[in-house]
Amino acid sequence: MSAMRLLFSRDKVLVYLITLGFFLSQFYLWKSGLPQLAHIFIILSFLIFIFLNKKLKIAEAKILFFFVCYAFFVNIYYTFLIDDLSYIVSTVYWIFNLILFLILVSLGEVYVKKLFYYLKYIIPLSLIINIIIWAVGAGRYNFSPRYNGYFNDPNQMAFWVLCSCAIGLILFNNLKFKIIVYSLSFFLILLTMSRSATLGFLILTLGLIFQHKSRLDLKIIFSLISLLVAIVSFFILLKFGFLDSIVTRFSEGIQQNDDQVSSRGFDILINFPEYLLFGAGQGAYYLYSDTGNEIHSTWLGILFYYGVVGFFLFIYFLFKIFKKLDFAEKIIFLGPMFYGFFTYNARTLAFWFLVAIFLLYSKHREKS
Repeated sequence: MSAMRLLFSRDKVLVYLITLGFFLSQFYLWKSGLPQLAHIFIILSFLIFIFLNKKLKIAEAKILFFFVCYAFFVNIYYTFLIDDLSYIVSTVYWIFNLILFLILVSLGEVYVKKLFYYLKYIIPLSLIINIIIWAVGAGRYNFSPRYNGYFNDPNQMAFWVLCSCAIGLILFNNLKFKIIVYSLSFFLILLTMSRSATLGFLILTLGLIFQHKSRLDLKIIFSLISLLVAIVSFFILLKFGFLDSIVTRFSEGIQQNDDQVSSRGFDILINFPEYLLFGAGQGAYYLYSDTGNEIHSTWLGILFYYGVVGFFLFIYFLFKIFKKLDFAEKIIFLGPMFYGFFTYNARTLAFWFLVAIFLLYSKHREKS
């Protein structure tokens, strides 16, 4: 009996570590590209997973496994060809995120429920903490006047908020809690002044409406509460002097569409079409960009770095998850994915938590 109790407690520790990994993924102590506190907890969860002799459900990630293998060989090839170790860094991230995905999808049903239960507390708590941090004047403005909390840039924060909101919208059954998560997320995205995240958030809004399309009373309540949240946000941001900055930020985006193509690295695909079949590898960005920056798009980045071959594998992996979702869940899932057109976020923990949890939720719903 004591052995069983010990095993059970270790399983609980595994879920605690994963949940802590998600919570800490909003705190960047070092520059982007380096492991953060959250990565340490994910590594610990993997070690406990192995210690407990748990079996990884490779079948759930077979296509992703093929993609990571392909990315590995492409990056190793260019590491020796260009003599640049930055390709290895990208490869390590792909392997790490594959491990995270495998751990999540390999959890037993009991522990999936526990993970969902903890996330339903962690997500609104994290959103509230971020607002409190901003309200007391803490956090960072690395791209002032855009706020980025303890992330390294506002786009990271906006994507994390989008993913957290999307996860919250599918995990909560009660509309009241969904609206709380939705409202907190809306306010934080306004603070980041991310134009792309705002569009992604509109997609989440459509998904939330379709979740409750059969209830007219809920639609009316949601509309009234959304209006109230918008009005309250307006006056709070006006009081703190944020409103003018938000308006300026969005108006500049409309006027500078042509510059966006070059500054985000989208023109690299046009300038170097010879890499579009098998990929240019993910590293040594100075070879293709005067600024030495990566392509600011998940989808265009994967297409250029790993070619049509890698892009097809990655999209097919996501499509297999996407088709398991119901209509409203599909729309919610597309919110953060749409944001991926304008920032590169496939290496973030938030992205992989999002993808894995949507898959787990679809399976949990089928069993229920």
